[in-house]
Amino acid sequence: MIAWNIVSADVHALISEKNISKVGRLLHSLVPRAQQFCFYNRRKECVWTSDGGEDFEIDNLVAELPREVLDKIARDDDSLRRTLSSGRTVLALPVRDDHDRVVGLLIALFSKNDGKSSSFNPHLLKTILDPALDLIAESLRVGKEMKESSRRAAETRRELDVVYEVDEKIHGASGRHSSLAQLVGRSGRYLGINYSVLLIPSKRIRISATHSSWKNVNRKVLDRYLIDQLMPKLDGDRKPVVFEIAAVDENSELSESGNQALLCPLLDRQGNVEGVLAQLGRVDQRKFSSSDRRFMSYIGRKIEYVIEQSFDAMTGLMNRAGFEAQLAESFGNLKTNTDTHQIIYCDLDNLQLVNDTFGRKAGDDVIMRFARLLEEDLPKSAVLSRLTGDDFCMLLTHADSETALDYANRLREKMTVLRYLEGDKSLQVTMSAGIAEFDRTIGDESNVLTTARMACEAAKEHGQDRVEIYDQSNRSMIRRYDDMQLVTNIQRALDGDEFELFAQPIASLSSDSSIPRFEVLLRMRDGDGGQIETKALFSAAERYRMMPQIDRWVVSATIAKLAAAEQAVEGQEAIFAINLSGQSLGDDDFLKFIEEEIDQSSVKDSSLCFEITESAAVSNLKKAQAFIDRLRERGCQISLDDFGAGLSSFAYLKNFNVDTLKIDGSFIRDIAENRISESMVAAITQVAKVMNLKTVAEYVESEETLALIRELGVDFAQGHIIGRPIALESTLSDMAKNSTS
Repeated sequence: MIAWNIVSADVHALISEKNISKVGRLLHSLVPRAQQFCFYNRRKECVWTSDGGEDFEIDNLVAELPREVLDKIARDDDSLRRTLSSGRTVLALPVRDDHDRVVGLLIALFSKNDGKSSSFNPHLLKTILDPALDLIAESLRVGKEMKESSRRAAETRRELDVVYEVDEKIHGASGRHSSLAQLVGRSGRYLGINYSVLLIPSKRIRISATHSSWKNVNRKVLDRYLIDQLMPKLDGDRKPVVFEIAAVDENSELSESGNQALLCPLLDRQGNVEGVLAQLGRVDQRKFSSSDRRFMSYIGRKIEYVIEQSFDAMTGLMNRAGFEAQLAESFGNLKTNTDTHQIIYCDLDNLQLVNDTFGRKAGDDVIMRFARLLEEDLPKSAVLSRLTGDDFCMLLTHADSETALDYANRLREKMTVLRYLEGDKSLQVTMSAGIAEFDRTIGDESNVLTTARMACEAAKEHGQDRVEIYDQSNRSMIRRYDDMQLVTNIQRALDGDEFELFAQPIASLSSDSSIPRFEVLLRMRDGDGGQIETKALFSAAERYRMMPQIDRWVVSATIAKLAAAEQAVEGQEAIFAINLSGQSLGDDDFLKFIEEEIDQSSVKDSSLCFEITESAAVSNLKKAQAFIDRLRERGCQISLDDFGAGLSSFAYLKNFNVDTLKIDGSFIRDIAENRISESMVAAITQVAKVMNLKTVAEYVESEETLALIRELGVDFAQGHIIGRPIALESTLSDMAKNSTS
């Protein structure tokens, strides 16, 4: 028996009014004797008539046609002739699609006389109407394809809407976990899934979304089934795979529903499957389509992107960006005002020694072994991160400081296994750690990472291989915290050329020298216009190795300002002293920088004096000697600052070919009351005279001090009683006025 295969689409929607009118005109031009033409679909519904009216007599005829009759004309490709009760004649012709399937009946209606005429030939009429039958079939096919195209376009548009929304939320999300949750949740809702889950066991990631109909399903059993049974089958696959999933637990509804599972493999950087995004069971029980697999492939690549951006390439642990995002999320998870999280900041004490002794590859091996050691007994609620280099950090959620301290100490004790061996050489690696607590009152969760790092630095400074807890009352930690806050302001001042230069006069205590002398001093203002304490400024800069940048700025800016007042400076043979730090003295390129700055300006070498602290010179003895000798060859002067503060000042003095000794201020401040200070100043002055060196006393604040140092033979004095620091521009302006007068 030949079955009629009718297209499932609504034929009214498939044939446009334009096509109907064309078909009607063609039919009447082919068979002008016909009164009316009608088209009926497989459900025996009248879809279209040539005159637009209904004819219930024809409707009844078609409705009552036996199935056998319809099958016969379909099989024989014949026509069916019937006479209505009104005497009119009906000719029914099958309409076929490209696959030779009958999609409906074309009815031609003739008058009583035409139907009984001897010239009425059904076979001939069918032959004449064949082109029209093909046109109707083609119209149906095109209409069906257009509707299918519209459906696919609407589906693609909906898919793209979801893709764009997911994209926007991922890149706008503040945290790693929230980005992944967006991907899991949105993809599951779009596909109409009962249970969506992201599983990456190596990274301790499990994020799920469950439809209400599956709330009672044992999801832990499902997860184990996915990881143990299905995930291994994805090895070598890049595209999503559909599995028929039987009963995975005792839930009868799940086992009887015949669910499918759509699994998207997630690959690591080496192309290995490290996780899976699984969509289990559609709510409406539909099968997964190729477009569903395409959509899941896109979501899988997005998940890989988020993972790549949030995890360290070497260790596979979360990176700094991911960890900071996790901190922000964990802050919102604090349940009560007494609930606390703990941060443990870990740093390997002697990794650089491993690198220097065994090479960089050995250092990388130690980092990897330390990462695995950290993972061994990591609590389920903990988050572990490699921030940078050999700095690691972990977040212990809903824990107190005692728990964190106990965990950190147990970890430190386990470090005995972290010994690097190569041949007959071995090196024990140790760890310092800092702990910081945060709760709802912290305000900004990013500060806790800073305080944990400060505690770790304190542990290293106190001997290494130990654990410290951040203590707000510990002044050294507070100072370190202040230094860290200042660093960003210092960098901003460097970038924006916002430092200020001042000059303080240095007066001769004898009548045989009238050359003006000044020390150039650096100042920086805070955001409110106030001046930052100089001691705090240099404490932060030295701690975070920013002094070479600052010294470069001071040298360059000072020389530029002196060049702008060249006539006044040269006319009075003025000398300006510039301070240099020990860090700059250790910079191999700094001497070259100074020479280039002088050579590119019109400033004479003799106008410049460079002050180097005694401690900096001693700690960089060879470099200091070369540095001093080269600048003195050019004609610059050198002053040894803070002289006398060291234990071996006189012993080292013979190694440095300097012009001036600047006596340490601690001896000058109390020289009038302290006989030891007076004796030290006298001794320094006497030695300086023997070596033909000039001496300068700084921090001269009273007439009594001034008189005493003059009596002891000090050559120059500097302090508030001599003159307070004023802007360098003002000093140079005053010099220019004096030169003119």
